[in-house]
Amino acid sequence: MLLAFLTISFNGFAQDISFFNADGVFSIGTQSNRTAPITLFDIDNDGDLDALVANGRHWAEQNFLFFNDGKGGFKTALPIWKFMDASYAMKSADFNNDGFLDIAVANDNIENKICFGSANLNFDKEISFGSISPSRNLEIADIDNDGDFDLILSNRRAENEICLNDGKGNFENIITYGNQSDQTIQTKIVDINKDGFLDLITAERQSKNKIFINDGKHNFSKVIEFGNEEDESRSIDIADFDKDGFLDVVVGNLGSKNSIYFGDKNLNFKRVYDFKTERSTLSIKVADLNKDGYLDIVEGNSEERNYVLLGQGNGEFIEIGLRKDLKDDTYNIEIGDLNYDGFPDIVESNSGTWNLYY
Repeated sequence: MLLAFLTISFNGFAQDISFFNADGVFSIGTQSNRTAPITLFDIDNDGDLDALVANGRHWAEQNFLFFNDGKGGFKTALPIWKFMDASYAMKSADFNNDGFLDIAVANDNIENKICFGSANLNFDKEISFGSISPSRNLEIADIDNDGDFDLILSNRRAENEICLNDGKGNFENIITYGNQSDQTIQTKIVDINKDGFLDLITAERQSKNKIFINDGKHNFSKVIEFGNEEDESRSIDIADFDKDGFLDVVVGNLGSKNSIYFGDKNLNFKRVYDFKTERSTLSIKVADLNKDGYLDIVEGNSEERNYVLLGQGNGEFIEIGLRKDLKDDTYNIEIGDLNYDGFPDIVESNSGTWNLYY
């Protein structure tokens, strides 16, 4: 089934933009789990993107690793760990430097886990990391520039945490940022001020979003706020939309207009582009989907249609709806080339119904 089709002209050349789902044939599993995010990694090192599916949110459900068959099909799955968890995020990296990808899981008010990979993909060795908190998101980055992967936890109504890796996959050294009253839903990691140190940018519920500046000594006390305090920001992504050499922040809001906050050399973020329609956006992602040189945006929305916003040379966007018949709770959007055809594909993580891809 053709779900979205548009023919437009870029730089004088006609280009067909289409997104297919085939009436739910393209799904990652058929169970109606309370899925939070799906993330894409080549776990089995066969050259294609596999899918880590984090299920449960507030409730205990089974997490899964779905293997890509190389053609964009996901017909083989492996349960991750023997216990069901209330999970909000799963991501992968080689934390203990043994050559095998490991899986980190962020949970809601139970222990966060790392399941260590092996040659036979057992993931039967595990450790805990961070505090027992209402964790809502998880990022992986080398915050302290020591050559290994650290873990960054976004916690709602609790201090956020940076769990530093000792190089062997142990995370006992923890740095906090934010405070107990913050409702951090997501943290993005990027060197926003170009000083060689990774900074933290957060999406906050019911307060302004924040930029925590890294001073290079594991200190994040300098904080820059942006956005509207009354917005319920659920998701952010980072890119240079206006191609001025400074990174911008696109913010997805629940129940208000989504916005792009444009960066400058002073990190003011006072110039704002507001989208035309109020949405209930739970996830927002940036990619050049049609490879025209302009950045596009994908909105994952709650109980309404999801949209692709195609960037134009004049700074505006052309809107394309995905499946008109579906108004699910899309908790996360992930973008990657699933079928290895050179074009980015879109993955929806839907809570309470099938997870679909286009």
